[in-house]
Amino acid sequence: MTHAWLPRILLAGGLATMGPACASVNQVAICEDENEWPPYVYRQRASDGTPGKLTGYAVDVINEIFTRHGIRSSLTLLPWPRCQAVASLGKQYQMVLNLSYNPERMQNFLMTRAYYTTNTYYYYSRRQHPKGMKIKSPADLHNYRVCGIHGYNYLNYGLAASEVDQGARDFSALIAKVHAGRCALFLEKHEVMAGFAAIGKDYLADPELAGERVPGLRPTAFYLGISRRYEHAQELRSLVDDELLRMEETGRLAAIWRKYAREERQDR
Repeated sequence: MTHAWLPRILLAGGLATMGPACASVNQVAICEDENEWPPYVYRQRASDGTPGKLTGYAVDVINEIFTRHGIRSSLTLLPWPRCQAVASLGKQYQMVLNLSYNPERMQNFLMTRAYYTTNTYYYYSRRQHPKGMKIKSPADLHNYRVCGIHGYNYLNYGLAASEVDQGARDFSALIAKVHAGRCALFLEKHEVMAGFAAIGKDYLADPELAGERVPGLRPTAFYLGISRRYEHAQELRSLVDDELLRMEETGRLAAIWRKYAREERQDR
């Protein structure tokens, strides 16, 4: 991920106008996917692998924003569909850290400016496809049985919900399904697949798992989502947008990303 990728065409709502701090907001509760999504949200691991403090690019970004404005925040990991459903109500939780666009989410959440983008790869099993698999365009994805994770967004790939088997609850189960031939491939952000090594799950070290970039698929933008039902939603989005603009223009977003970026492996 680079920060040249924050092209204006990917930003939600255009340029933010700098304004006063959000005096109505003094505390925000945030939820995220319990599976973790490194390098954006994950738990630091002790030497014995015991999970500890939450960290990651998205965590650092939102912590910096709220600390600058004296806003207290909490972050809880939940099953991903439950997190989105509960946060959309704006009561127990008011914000979700990592949302890509789809129409349903836009109905439930105000999206901030995009604050990072990712590159989508298709992953398949060499056990099932020893001669490899060649996707030439996103349209080719319709020719294969695609697996995914429950609650994830696949509309950005041009796939209807009915075209994706979303029975897997985590990446280990997803990869097992591909190796077993229950589906031909799955789609995921390459930055995330590489990031799992930080929590002791180096999926890309599997010699039988191959991955390549989906040709012709634009990078996916990610946003902070604020519940439309939260009474201070508009004020909070304005504050966050102002801060994201500041952090982008000063190079702060890029500096935070460098803390977590891993050198991308060559496609195997």
